[in-house]
Amino acid sequence: MLQEIVLAVCLLVQPTQCNDIHIQVVSEYGESLQVPFNCMKQGQIEAAKWIEAHPSRRVDRWTCPPSGSGRA
Repeated sequence: MLQEIVLAVCLLVQPTQCNDIHIQVVSEYGESLQVPFNCMKQGQIEAAKWIEAHPSRRVDRWTCPPSGSGRA
């Protein structure tokens, strides 16, 4: 099942310069990311991948919005 994780990312040199990054993921074993533990676990995995590809930024936090909620 395709689900979304939203990473709040900030520049390392300007910590107040932040924005949201929407990532589409297929959760491990089809687990719902609406379960807090699953969101925490999958969010850590996706945040680590994103940081590796974007070393000038940091992930401040992440959320797992309900499926079909769209981008606000």
